[in-house]
Amino acid sequence: MSIKNFIVSMFIPLILSVAFVQTVSATEIIDFSLKDLQGSTHTAKQYRGKWVVVNYWGVFCAPCLREMPELSVFHDKHKNQDAVVLGINQEEFPEDKLALFGEKMKITFPLFKVPFEQTTPFGSVALLPTTFIINPQGELVARQQGAITGKLLEDYIDLKTAHAKQEKVITK
Repeated sequence: MSIKNFIVSMFIPLILSVAFVQTVSATEIIDFSLKDLQGSTHTAKQYRGKWVVVNYWGVFCAPCLREMPELSVFHDKHKNQDAVVLGINQEEFPEDKLALFGEKMKITFPLFKVPFEQTTPFGSVALLPTTFIINPQGELVARQQGAITGKLLEDYIDLKTAHAKQEKVITK
């Protein structure tokens, strides 16, 4: 296999998979404070140094339900190292019913119930699911409207991490 074919076979799938995540200009630090369904407070500050994947989802949203197991696997794999998932629900559901739903679905990442608002601390939510990605510096760097996969998240984070390391080397 030629070097050109090797590069094409290795990087084109990565570039195509990452292309579905809409990159946004990282210009401001995102600040939030949310209470999960168990009553614990989660703040932007406590997650500095990690990627934060904020997923807006709905109980009656089929694509949301399909992505939940992958988001749980991603969260479990990364939570003690470099990334976490936070699930936010804005539906008119009692918190106890939402907590039971999360247990039944075996969701392992923190779930939050917040009042409906189309514009959130992370940006607008026009459809479900919508996922926002915050970098370790606390800046919103990407948004995905529609379902997302664990592989897409990993590819995106790996690409951005490699790019940041490369920039650091170039600027030295």
